[in-house]
Amino acid sequence: MRTTDAVWIAPGEPQEIQSDLVSRFQQEYGRAASGTWFAPGRANLNGEHIDFHAGRCLPMALAHGTYVAAAPRTDGRLRLRTLDASLDDGVTTVNPDQIGPEATPEEAHWSHYVSGVLWALRELGRSQPTFAVDEGFGADLLVVSTLPIGGGLSSSAALECASILAFLALGTPFGQDNPLQDLNAALTRENRRDLAAACVRAEVEVVGAGTGGLDQTAAMRARPGKVLSLDCRDFSVTPLDIGCILRGYRLIAVDTGEAHRLADGQFGDRRADAEAAARLLGFDRLRDALPERPRKADVSHVLEEFDRLAEQLETLQGRSIDACRRRLRHALTEMVRSEKLHHLLSGEAYGVRHIASTVGDILTAGHMSMRDDAEVSFDVADLVVETALAQAPRGPDSSGVASADRCWF
Repeated sequence: MRTTDAVWIAPGEPQEIQSDLVSRFQQEYGRAASGTWFAPGRANLNGEHIDFHAGRCLPMALAHGTYVAAAPRTDGRLRLRTLDASLDDGVTTVNPDQIGPEATPEEAHWSHYVSGVLWALRELGRSQPTFAVDEGFGADLLVVSTLPIGGGLSSSAALECASILAFLALGTPFGQDNPLQDLNAALTRENRRDLAAACVRAEVEVVGAGTGGLDQTAAMRARPGKVLSLDCRDFSVTPLDIGCILRGYRLIAVDTGEAHRLADGQFGDRRADAEAAARLLGFDRLRDALPERPRKADVSHVLEEFDRLAEQLETLQGRSIDACRRRLRHALTEMVRSEKLHHLLSGEAYGVRHIASTVGDILTAGHMSMRDDAEVSFDVADLVVETALAQAPRGPDSSGVASADRCWF
């Protein structure tokens, strides 16, 4: 068996990272950066693969994230470079006629996340003039991230959100009306919601990944020291204090070294299975198949209805009925778990003596569902989870694990 010593990945000192990035920008582009922008990665306490079904998710922002140094251009071009060794292939130039869904090559490249959000911001500006991008606006950008790329901690969403903040500051009336140092404070909750939605549109329509908005909302709207309870029916958010489950515990992300890719087909395949099941049941959004306060019995009723409707079918829109049922069961049970966590952490669940133990049980059940029903786990991740559970104390204060594709908690 392969063994290795644990290596802690520090988030770094923000001012030091920004200073180094500004210096590198000057070297790379021969001019000064106008500023730097940051967006955090996210970990998800619960709510995997249900944001696009309008379920509730419980993400939290990390100290690790993505930094962007940028300066405006007037020729409409983007010049982009990342300092991440695994992605860096020098300066990438994106011409104005290469920005947007119709102009983006099918072969994926990290720069599409950045050019995509410039296109999406332009589209947003058509309906909201304060976000209208100046004619001829382009930019030089230099990117560095303290997140493991492709590690399931939303490095792509962090890149999108940091980039759209840079474009907002440098190329719109909003940025012109608010000095760089005041930009963050000037953004309202509605502004952040709209910018997150623009980033989602970029990832879906330009990059071609079926994201549901969890990652971008967490990067743009999370609060320090809080879990964000995100209701994806209307994208309303409720910050929750998790101090009650951190007494004597800590949250740890373990990098398995197995890459996570949103656009590799498997993510979309799982989503398509569940959406086929939803259509059979007559719902546009699977969350609508459950009541406001769902319980396990409600899931059983929906699964029974699915079985009745699928009884005479050989396939479901060309997809395996068994696979569709498993994705359906994961989505529904995950929604129940998220709602239960929301009520536990918001103080609405009275009479629960051992909250940490109850949360642990929910998280462990979530991993099992990700493994068996969503089928997005893999051997190394399962081993990490099994090892963590084997080391957990027994009894009423035992803990659990939550999954995030490549990084496990």
